[in-house]
Amino acid sequence: MKQKCFFIKNWFVLQTKPREEERALFYLRQKGIEVYLPRMEVMTFHAGRRNLVHKPLFPSYLFARFIARELLDTVRWTRGVTRILIDSARPIPIKDEIIDRIKGLEGPDGIIRRQSFKKGDKIRIVRGPLKDVTGILQCWHSDRARVRLLLNLVSYQARIELHYSLVEKI
Repeated sequence: MKQKCFFIKNWFVLQTKPREEERALFYLRQKGIEVYLPRMEVMTFHAGRRNLVHKPLFPSYLFARFIARELLDTVRWTRGVTRILIDSARPIPIKDEIIDRIKGLEGPDGIIRRQSFKKGDKIRIVRGPLKDVTGILQCWHSDRARVRLLLNLVSYQARIELHYSLVEKI
C-alpha cells in the first residue's frame, strides 16, 4: 500500500553535492519545483578584511516541495542533487510547520541573522542541558556566531560558549 504522502505535495530534504546548493536550486526551479534554501549571514575574514556573506543555513541541504509519486525521479536526477533523504526506501516528508518556523527566523530580505545581543545583556539558555540557566553576555566569539556567556551557578561563575540560537535575551 502506497503512503498517503506520495499523492499530495510535501516538503522533502534534498542533499546536494558540496557547495552546489545554488546549482541544484537553479535546476529544480527550471523544472517548476518549489524549492527553499534558507540562508544565514556569516562574518568571514579574508586577507585581513571582514566580509558579511550569505551561506546556506544547512550546508549541502535544501528543501523541495513536490508530489513524490509524480516527480521523485525528476528531483532525484537533477544536477547538483545527490539524494533525497529517505527512511526504509521512501522519502521522508517534512511538515509545513517546520519550514514555516525556519522562514519565521528570516528578516524581510529572506536572510537569517543573529540576534542583536550586546555585551552585558542578561540572557537565558533556551535548549540543551543548561536550559533555563541565566547569564550575562560577555562577548561574541568567532565567526561561527557563538556567544561567550558568564553564568552564575550557585556562587560560582563559569564561562561557556554556545551557538547564538541556544540563547535568548531576557
